Amino acid sequence: MSSGNPPWYVQDENGAFLVLEVPPRLKNHPEIVRRGLQLEPAYPMKVGVVYRSSHLINPQYVVKILDTDTEERDIYTRLLRDLRCPRNPAIPGELTPPEVDHPLLIMPALQRSGMLSILDASFYEMLGYCLQFMEGVEYLHDQHIVHLDLCTDNVVTASNVRPHPHPDVIPGKVYIIDFDSSRQLSLGPGAHPAIKLPPSQVPKPNGLEHLDPYSWDVYCAADVMREILRDSSPHQQEPLPIIARLYLAWLTGRERGCTEPCRCRPTARRARQVLVVMRWLVGIQEMCQGALRRATGMVQYLLSS
Repeated sequence: MSSGNPPWYVQDENGAFLVLEVPPRLKNHPEIVRRGLQLEPAYPMKVGVVYRSSHLINPQYVVKILDTDTEERDIYTRLLRDLRCPRNPAIPGELTPPEVDHPLLIMPALQRSGMLSILDASFYEMLGYCLQFMEGVEYLHDQHIVHLDLCTDNVVTASNVRPHPHPDVIPGKVYIIDFDSSRQLSLGPGAHPAIKLPPSQVPKPNGLEHLDPYSWDVYCAADVMREILRDSSPHQQEPLPIIARLYLAWLTGRERGCTEPCRCRPTARRARQVLVVMRWLVGIQEMCQGALRRATGMVQYLLSS
């Protein structure tokens, strides 16, 4: 097991990794002991970094061992101070005091964005989830924070259960997690030149490694929304509605490898503004279709009586 930053691995006497074991250093961390949390591995890809409290005990929490060589702790410190802002995409969590052993992030356990597919939601409602997500990206960019690894694994959703097991969590809200690759920048959207991007789950366009960081977030946001809408579709093999395909293509843009502030795609703010209008149009369409179905049913009833 590492003596410093994560990952903290547990090994047997032969040096084999015990992925189902919780590191003793984490189990004995003063803040874990004080809260009485019984931990277990959370996600296979996050072994040695992320753990969760027992699924048999409610409410459930996620514990992340923070890497002090990244900006994640500083970013969460800023975000957690502004939780009253409805656009803030950070989960209401808690940073352990730096003077109490290694810093941890303890936050409510929420479902991954892919779980939205179990909801019986209309296209209009799913666009509402996308709008929340886009508002969160815009908020981060307003704070000169770039995530740099936006993907469906880093987007979670609070259930609509009321009251929610975690009082500070807003039911139905979309949250963004995992800021270990994120950065705080001096320049804002539309003014920042390309930087070398960190590794990410979304492949880089054309294999490029240097891009405008804000523009890269928007590119990844398009991929996230495409997956959310596709997974939530009752006919997943069918193409998305044309209005969604046009919008996502606009966000993806035609990457030219700009070294200066990128103009290949819109800013998060502009993307959010257009999404508001698009969702409004879809809402009108669905309302008219519903009225037409009801009118058709009434006529058929009258003709058959």
